[in-house]
Amino acid sequence: MPEHNGSILIKQILILFVLILSGCSLQCSDDLLQAPDLSPPVLLEIRPAEGPEVRIVFNEEVFPDTDSVLMESGETAALRVEEENTIILSPASDLTPGRQYRAALTVEDANGNSCRFILPFWGWNPEVPDLLINEFNPEGSGNNPDCIELYARKGGNCAGVSLYYGTRQHYEYRYVLPALVLEDGDYLIIHCRREYTPDELSETDDRTLSTGKLSSDEAWDLWLPEDRGLSGANGIISIYNAPDGRMLDGVVYSERSSDLEDDRLGWTSRTFDAAADLYREGEWLFSSELIPPEEAIASHYTTGTRSLCRSSSSDDTNSQEDWHTVPTGEKSFGRANTDETYVVPP
Repeated sequence: MPEHNGSILIKQILILFVLILSGCSLQCSDDLLQAPDLSPPVLLEIRPAEGPEVRIVFNEEVFPDTDSVLMESGETAALRVEEENTIILSPASDLTPGRQYRAALTVEDANGNSCRFILPFWGWNPEVPDLLINEFNPEGSGNNPDCIELYARKGGNCAGVSLYYGTRQHYEYRYVLPALVLEDGDYLIIHCRREYTPDELSETDDRTLSTGKLSSDEAWDLWLPEDRGLSGANGIISIYNAPDGRMLDGVVYSERSSDLEDDRLGWTSRTFDAAADLYREGEWLFSSELIPPEEAIASHYTTGTRSLCRSSSSDDTNSQEDWHTVPTGEKSFGRANTDETYVVPP
């Protein structure tokens, strides 16, 4: 009996020893799971501030390796940390509005991980005009190619103003406007389709220079560098004060009805995402974040000679109520819009 009791005691001691080791093993495993941070900082966004400064946003707290940087153009810019994960770049001198600049920046996080970036940004334009998308013809034809008309409610310099087919976050193409001074009430026609003829000239000094299709001597004409059109049925057009700036205006058009069995209600993925950008920016007043296509500008009856127009007063309520399809032959690129509306034949 004593030997039997001794065996039991030995077994109990062994079991207790195993449990103690198991506990230690679990604790060691937890420590191993807490691996050191070896990932470098991630650049999230570069965007202009309200002025010549540029905000550079990272995913974590960062520290620049210097107090200033030298840009490719030769100018210098000071650096300072703001809100831990944001670095502010301040040019030492005025930059050319609308011109793209680049600077190299090396940053380090709290764990010593570093990364070097080449930062593209744009010269600040303090005189951006107040622009509206005023007319467009998404169903252009040979003699009436796709165009977008902008109206200047207040004049200014267009340098760096950017037209997106889509939005800054989701787009098919963009066009950065050149330095062009607009007066209050001026019209600017952006020609999206081109035939690369000698008369397709972008105007920055003389508004009578271009004689291409749908050009106007009363308006300024600009031609996209490449032959790019508008989708005839569904699309989004937006303009920003800079390529990476804030939205000035945006419109969405569609001929679709909501597909209730589709999470996007029948939109394509890209169009839905761009329309959602307009909704979040407050530039289109959909009734909900579901983005019903019936609440876009109705594009059912547009043709090459029946454009989509705002009212003659260019009202802007960020809704389809501002827009109508004009009668055949009543497009008005380069002048005030007509309030006449296309009537569907019986």
